[in-house]
Amino acid sequence: MNHFNQDQKNELMVISQDNVETIYEKEAEMVLAHSLLSYHKEQLMEKIDGTLINRDEQLFMELSKQYITLLTQYSYLN
Repeated sequence: MNHFNQDQKNELMVISQDNVETIYEKEAEMVLAHSLLSYHKEQLMEKIDGTLINRDEQLFMELSKQYITLLTQYSYLN
């Protein structure tokens, strides 16, 4: 008696030791990238807040561009 539809497949995924290490490396890279993004984002936001307090429009515009560039650089994390 066949319990599977014709479209269903029995698949076995074998992960070698090298692949496991690669998976862990990729995960570590993602954690590091997310940490860097959070750090730089917080630093820029503090500087941007300072420009608003000091009413420094020119520096505000420059830091805003840096903030947008940072978000674009790490867009793959979203």
